[in-house]
Amino acid sequence: MASIPNPTLAAGLEALKQGNYQDAIAHLEGVCEMELDDSIVTEASQSLVEVYPKHGQPEKAIALCQHLREHPDPQIQEWAAKTEAELITKYPVAAKSPTNATGFTPLEDQASSPLKLSRKPNQTASSSSLLPVPYSPPDIPTLYTPRPRWRNCGRAQHWHPLKSPKMERLWLVAITVAIAFFWLLRVLVEFAMETINSILVELPWFQPFQLLYRDPTLALEITLAILFILSPWLMDGLLKQFHGLEPLSLTQLASRHPESAKVIQKVCRKRRLPLPSLKVLPTDATVALTYGNLPRTARIVVSQGLLDQLKDDEIANIYAGQLGHIINRDFMLMSLGVLIIQIPYTIYWQSPQWAEKLKELLLVKLPGASGWLSAILLGITGTLASLSYSIYWVLSLPLLWLSRARVYYSDRIAISITGNPNGLTRALLKIALGISEDIQISGQTSGLLESFDVLLPVGYQQAMVIGSFSPTTPFEDILKWDCTNPYRYWLIINSAHPLLGERLHLPKRYAHFLKLHAELELPALIPASRNRAEFFSKLSNSYKALPLLQSTLIFGVIMGAALRGILWIIGKLSDMLDIWQLIWLHNANSFIDACILIAFSISVFLWINNYFPDLKPTNIGTDPDLGDYFATNATLPPDSRPVLLSGKLLGRSGLRNWLGQDLILQTSTGLVRLNYCSYLGPLGNILPQPTRVSNLVNQNVIVTGWFRRGVNPWIDIETISIEDDKPIRSYYPIWITILATVAALSGAYLISQVGA
Repeated sequence: MASIPNPTLAAGLEALKQGNYQDAIAHLEGVCEMELDDSIVTEASQSLVEVYPKHGQPEKAIALCQHLREHPDPQIQEWAAKTEAELITKYPVAAKSPTNATGFTPLEDQASSPLKLSRKPNQTASSSSLLPVPYSPPDIPTLYTPRPRWRNCGRAQHWHPLKSPKMERLWLVAITVAIAFFWLLRVLVEFAMETINSILVELPWFQPFQLLYRDPTLALEITLAILFILSPWLMDGLLKQFHGLEPLSLTQLASRHPESAKVIQKVCRKRRLPLPSLKVLPTDATVALTYGNLPRTARIVVSQGLLDQLKDDEIANIYAGQLGHIINRDFMLMSLGVLIIQIPYTIYWQSPQWAEKLKELLLVKLPGASGWLSAILLGITGTLASLSYSIYWVLSLPLLWLSRARVYYSDRIAISITGNPNGLTRALLKIALGISEDIQISGQTSGLLESFDVLLPVGYQQAMVIGSFSPTTPFEDILKWDCTNPYRYWLIINSAHPLLGERLHLPKRYAHFLKLHAELELPALIPASRNRAEFFSKLSNSYKALPLLQSTLIFGVIMGAALRGILWIIGKLSDMLDIWQLIWLHNANSFIDACILIAFSISVFLWINNYFPDLKPTNIGTDPDLGDYFATNATLPPDSRPVLLSGKLLGRSGLRNWLGQDLILQTSTGLVRLNYCSYLGPLGNILPQPTRVSNLVNQNVIVTGWFRRGVNPWIDIETISIEDDKPIRSYYPIWITILATVAALSGAYLISQVGA
């Protein structure tokens, strides 16, 4: 059937009504191929079932009915089964065809058929109830195409607002985070002051600054107070300077998205809040964030990409969620924290540009010495950029807890305001799709997404995974791990956002409460165990779920403390029994550190072979479908899967990626983050190297390594190379082995010093 330009459902139905079956089929098949709205696709498919027999193609109608029986809506399933029975009765010859015109293959022929199978959103690949999918030549429509489909489930027309949750937990988290952030900032400032003076003491002709020997607490408190007062305007200036921030009036918003504007006015009037200042970022990435120091200075910023890619009811949910941060006052502390971490991040981001300007200046002023001076300049700038990024990363750690906790409260407020839980689900998923698309188009993670990650509705690392795999893997399959993995609470610790699957259970439950079909039917959450024995069993084994370095460190602390306790008891008993040779054991403080170091070292040597199994042709997966790997819900980081993957390397190039913080492999089945380490660990990446991985960015590469499933899945690189070129080797196992050896030697030295 020849296709026609701009097919529409209305034109297809009109042609069907007039008896123009050929044009009707052309329009309806085009809708099935191009439309993203699942409800429209379903209506077009049902109309095709009606028109195919009238055009002499009953076998296509029967095959499409068989396909529609897999629809998530039970009413559609019932209609398809009933219609199929009627068609089989009316057209028995077409029903008996083993392979009809649509390419339908009977179930018993699947063993020899290369056709892919379709499944319901909640089915796994191992389900025994899989049904065959009609083969889809260009002129044959299918219900599910390799793009995410939206059910567009409805919203409540009348609802009661959700009961306000208890805020004590959020306040406790905010207070704890504020104390931890201030303490960490103070430690870093003191360390910087001591380091500067220590260097100045060793240098000739320089004297240390006496001011740097003073307690920085008071000065730090005054500085933070000033930054807090100025934070709205400083953030405005930062976003305007580097990301093109522009004002967005309520009238402009209302002209395109009237529901969003009404939500803002309604909430502010009801809560007696001043209208927040609305702004927009001219970027295609789907971004929303709120900052300020008081409700009257609050700013709500969205991106043009979010306004373009989301529908009005979905945007209204995002604005309602951002207003929730203002209502709960959690945006004030987050604004100050984000403003402070922008300082090292801006230095990191701008360093390469400063280096380029200085390099050009050297070429003009000192052309003869520009070569070796440029090399020195490159090393200094690269080290400065890497050090600044490390400071940014460390300062971000305390903010992660509050960033995770606060979104549950804002989501609850958004649903309570709009009565549209399905709209919130679609909004969050579309934000993930938009962020993933932006990373793939730009070829790297933008500074906006990374530096403002803790303020975003969806974290860019989770979005990268969900967005890139959803066209071929159902959302429910990708998010199943988020709901059912028993150790997810431990693995989320270093993430800025809660697991999206777990988070979307609130709109799902509220949709069911309102007697609505849920946009996503996620599996039931596996809660934290209430059984004491089971709880302590999980707690005692939780370290095994963590990546190798974290798990061995925790194991070292536990075993070291246990060994220290045993030695203390022996020392005390020896004191009571007057065994003077062993009395010293109860007061040997250096034994604590020695025991921890040795236990850490032993655990590394015991587990490292299982964590990094040999890459052999018999166990390595060559270009596997990563969507299936992501959908496996029981795996943990230690459950490595050897892989060989080919694809395009995305990420930042040059000085901004010396630490390997933005390495992403774009494969035919989705995006996955790469982890590269030099033989001296991540910080060793800044040392001179023949070839850096960042030099391969935007090239097609071949990667071997170990796939690991965690909150943000990744691959530990073993080798990475371009075709017919010498591979670059990653030394993650060697680095950990060196670290364990140093720990063992340090522990032995501490033991040798006891009693010396």
